[in-house]
Amino acid sequence: MIEENKIPNNWWREGYFFGKRYFYPDNSKDGYLMNQKETLEEKTKRESEGIIKLLDLEKGSKILDAPCGYGRHTIMLESLGYDLTGIDIDKEHLLKAQNDSIEKKVIPTLLKRDLRNIETDLYGQFDATINMFYSFGFFQNEKENVQVMKEFYNSLKPDGKLLLHTDVSPEMIKNNTTIKQSIRELENNHRLIILEDYNPTTKRMEGSWETTDAIGNVIFPRAFYSMRIYSANEFEEMAESVGFKDIEFYGSFNGEHFNNKSKEMIMVARK
Repeated sequence: MIEENKIPNNWWREGYFFGKRYFYPDNSKDGYLMNQKETLEEKTKRESEGIIKLLDLEKGSKILDAPCGYGRHTIMLESLGYDLTGIDIDKEHLLKAQNDSIEKKVIPTLLKRDLRNIETDLYGQFDATINMFYSFGFFQNEKENVQVMKEFYNSLKPDGKLLLHTDVSPEMIKNNTTIKQSIRELENNHRLIILEDYNPTTKRMEGSWETTDAIGNVIFPRAFYSMRIYSANEFEEMAESVGFKDIEFYGSFNGEHFNNKSKEMIMVARK
């Protein structure tokens, strides 16, 4: 059980949970889906190709990656011939994304923005907006999470599409198809210790990450997080409330429909 009083309300703020302490241990040998080992590069390629498939995107399409984190999908999709803009609140993420872009010889647009207010210069600019890997529900105030969904809507051109992806939902928790507590072996022989527990009253996943070396010396001490977890019905209702239509749910990037045995939930909605 995670001690709720140790979770800051603004745990998502710049320099606390995210930044180097997040992207440093993200390269797990174990993968992030139950019973499916894959490298971070394999995972990113699989997801990016799945995004293109599910959204039926033509080369050159303008895509907003929100939040982009340290740029995994932004860089991969740009390298595949798409026009990417990545936004994130954390300057360490954006700096790593910039450096990795240079290394990969691609030039996406990278901007420091808050998901609750992406700013009007991005309104109506994109053929698609993507929200990847359990990156929705940061805020304690539900109105702020709804505002994020509204900003996704605002970002799109008419008939543009939103793709929202998560590997945690009440359906998956109930049917035990999501990883909870784990020690993940990292490519650099360090370890990421993840402790988390779903609170059905608040509908939030409360957890922590700690990174150690192979003999237990702490590299990054425990940092806590709390994410609002949504069911497919809740996502659909929220998306419809801000104007989305033609909402569909998939259980993987292969395109099968979401069901109670799925290990991922992917919502696709049209403006």
